[in-house]
This record gives sequence, C-alpha cells and structure tokens, in this order.
Amino acid sequence: MEKENGRLQTPYYFIREKELQYDVDLLKNALEDNWGNYICSYSVKTNSLPWLLTYLRKQGFYAEVVSEAEYDIAVRLGYSNKEIVYNSPYKHRKAWEKVLLEEGYVNLDSSYELDWMKEMSEHYPQREFRVGLRVNCLLDQLLPGAQTTGGKRGRFGYCYENGVLKEAIEKLRRLPNVKVAGLHMHTSTQTRAVEIYGALAGMAVQIAREYALELDYVDMGGGYFGGTDDMPSYPDYFKAIGKELKKFFDPQKTKLIVEPGVSLISRASSFITGVIDVKTVPEGKFVVTDGSRVNLNPMTARHSYPHHMEYKNEQTGEMVTDAQKAARELLPSQWICGSTCMEHDKLFEVVEGPVLKPGDRIVYDRAGGYTICLTPLFIHYFPAVWVEKKDGSLFQAREAWTNDEYLQKNHWE
Repeated sequence: MEKENGRLQTPYYFIREKELQYDVDLLKNALEDNWGNYICSYSVKTNSLPWLLTYLRKQGFYAEVVSEAEYDIAVRLGYSNKEIVYNSPYKHRKAWEKVLLEEGYVNLDSSYELDWMKEMSEHYPQREFRVGLRVNCLLDQLLPGAQTTGGKRGRFGYCYENGVLKEAIEKLRRLPNVKVAGLHMHTSTQTRAVEIYGALAGMAVQIAREYALELDYVDMGGGYFGGTDDMPSYPDYFKAIGKELKKFFDPQKTKLIVEPGVSLISRASSFITGVIDVKTVPEGKFVVTDGSRVNLNPMTARHSYPHHMEYKNEQTGEMVTDAQKAARELLPSQWICGSTCMEHDKLFEVVEGPVLKPGDRIVYDRAGGYTICLTPLFIHYFPAVWVEKKDGSLFQAREAWTNDEYLQKNHWE
C-alpha cells in the first residue's frame, strides 16, 4: 500500500463506493418510477477504469461504447455483445458486426453505416436486423440558447430539418430484413436543463409519428446533472422525459435507454493533492502541489474547481479540523499551482484564507468523470486510484504508472 506518514501518497483519485451506490440507486429508482422498462448503459468514455466498469456490470448496466478500444475492454471485462450500446460517428466494422449479429444496440450515425447495413442485409437474408438512428436536430429552434454550440448545429447523426434523416429511414426500409427500431436523441447542451430533455423526448415523439415508426427503444443519451444536491437530478429528468414519451409510446413496448457518465460518478470521486512548497512573491504566495491542471481539466484554463482543504497538524501529523485551522494566519492571496513546468498550471486563487503549508492537502471534489482517463501522459504519468469500499476498507483499483508501463511496446534499438 502506497502510504506516506500513515496516509495515502498523493496525488491520487479516490472513489467512495457508498456514494457511487447512492447515485446508481437514484438513477434506477427514477427510471422505475417514470418509465419502468429501461436499460442503464454506462458511458465508458467518461471513466473507463476497469474496477468501475466491472462494478456497474454487476449492477446490471450495459456498456455504451464509442470506439473499438472501448468495445474491446468492455468485452474483456465480461459484457456480452447483447449488453453493448454502440454509438460514434467512427465505428469499427468488426465490432459493429459483432454487436449487430448478437442483438446488441447499434445506433447508426454515418452514411457509410447505411451501406454496411445493405451489405449485411444481403449477406444474412434470413436474419432480421434492428438498428437505431442518431437524430441531428437544431435544439435552439425548440429552446433558444440550449445548444452547446451557441445556436449552431451539432455534428452528430442524421439531420431532421433537411431531410437526411428521412432519407436514411427510407433506405433502411427498402431492405427487407432491416427495421428502424430506435432513435438516439442525445444532443450536447449548454445548460443541462430539464426542459431540454423534455423537448428532445418530444422530438422523438414527433419523428416517430411523422414516419410511422414502431420503436423498440428511445435512447436519451447522457449529459445529466449529477453529484450535487443544488441542481436537477435523475427524478427531475426522467419525470420530464417520461411525460413526453408517454404521449406516443407504450412503456410496455418501448424501452427507454439512458447513457449516464459524469452524473453517475461525480459525487463519489475526488482528486487528492498535497502541498509540496510555498513560494513568496510581492503579489502573494504560489502554493505548489503535486497534482496538476492536466489531472483536472486539460482542455481548458478553468480557475474554479469544487474543493476543500485539509490542514496538517505540525506536532501530531494529523489533519487539522476546521476549528483548529482558525488559528492559522490569514493571507490575502494564495495561488494554488500544479507540478508541471507550464506557466499556466495555476488552478485557482485562495483569497483571505488560512496560510497553506507543505503537508497540507487540497481535495478536488467531484473530480473523476473524464479526468481519470483523459489525463495526458505529460511530464507525469497516471496517478493511482483508490476505492473506499462500503465496509470502510481501501482497495487500490489502479497503481500509479511508472516507466515500466510507459515503456511497454516501445522500441529504441
């Protein structure tokens, strides 16, 4: 066990199983109450940690994958092809065929997939194929300001407004053994508002009516808020979705598929870093930590992260409580910095806060969705991941990477 002075050695990610189970139960109960006939399919791209994928498989989740690598890891970890939901504009033919032939869920997204379906129809004339279509619609026409791209159209799926979706439906209908069995409605949004999901469910109803589709499923995707009590949660979303879908679909005949990712893991996960140095400059203090921006948000320059501090008692080595920390001097400005050699690796400013010292810890709350697997191999490698089990014991789900892992499959002579 990697420990330093009796504590886990920083930096590391930390997952609390009790809190993960809380959100799993919240999701399932909301779906049960508002639809009843559903599939929870976890978004593998959000956090592909093998421990997590295995945990969710045991909870009855399917795996939503968007690449050959994600498909492969899901299968290696025990998911059957029937338990795969395959999305993505770039699909691997062999994986696509396996999921399709073994009656998993394939949501077509691209023109070449329509050609593949024609080939499959001809090659397997005795088989019946049931596929979904990802819908591209301009959400801003339904709810102004909702589209994440600032009013511009997203790049995924078949466009409803210009007739491309209609053409895709007609092409598939000309194949005698292929049925349009599902609609995939996931659309990136700016606000994650409940009303957006109700509007998308309403669009699924409109399309099904317009093209006389008898659907096995409607896939509402992911993108929900989660992990915080001051925002909408699963009961709010699925009440709105169920209300709209019931205007046309029968829950006994049409499944509701959901693909949560960040909303499922955020509450349960944190990133823990340690203070290793403090530098004094005329403008204040630079607090150097062993974590980094690349571990939290490598794509943007955020300066706001949910977090809390843990202060080390210099006499006992234990962490100082909130009451004890009041005895520390308050400083007007302390910039929390990362460990990389990039000038912009400054995470956030502490204003009028207790002085931070080496040995203190900064805990980034709700940091595990995307960040665990999106962390680049830049300067430092992947940190360890620890899981606190329901009984309070600790389990190391991933060891910190070293050059032993990095040098695999590299050749230099």
